[in-house]
Amino acid sequence: MQAVKGDVGRLAGGAGVLAATCAALCCAGAPIVVSVLAATGLSFLRKDAILIPVIAIALVVALWGFWRSRRVHGSLIPLLLGFAGALLLVAGVVYLHGSIAKLFIGAGTLLLLTASVWNARLPHACDVELPLTQREA
Repeated sequence: MQAVKGDVGRLAGGAGVLAATCAALCCAGAPIVVSVLAATGLSFLRKDAILIPVIAIALVVALWGFWRSRRVHGSLIPLLLGFAGALLLVAGVVYLHGSIAKLFIGAGTLLLLTASVWNARLPHACDVELPLTQREA
């Protein structure tokens, strides 16, 4: 299976989801993320004034990537999953607190990762050889 040439949407979608997930896990106080930041001397990055803009930019990049890839494979499903995941992630990070916030962050992350994998797999499903009669027309 060959990758679709010039499809920056898959790269942007995946990179945006990865960045938003890491920032959201940092906001949620995931022990592994907090300990890695402390061990590397980057604990100052756990401030909301830094993390919320990073999440916003990463989600914009991810959603733009899903929208752009939609033009390649024609499916709205990754874009809709990504949008729903972004809403849950933002609600969990900005508006909610406590265990419900962690639930929303987890669900949003899961939806975003699902959208990213779905988006990456769809162009391969569209790589179908045309029959000889249609190629000549």
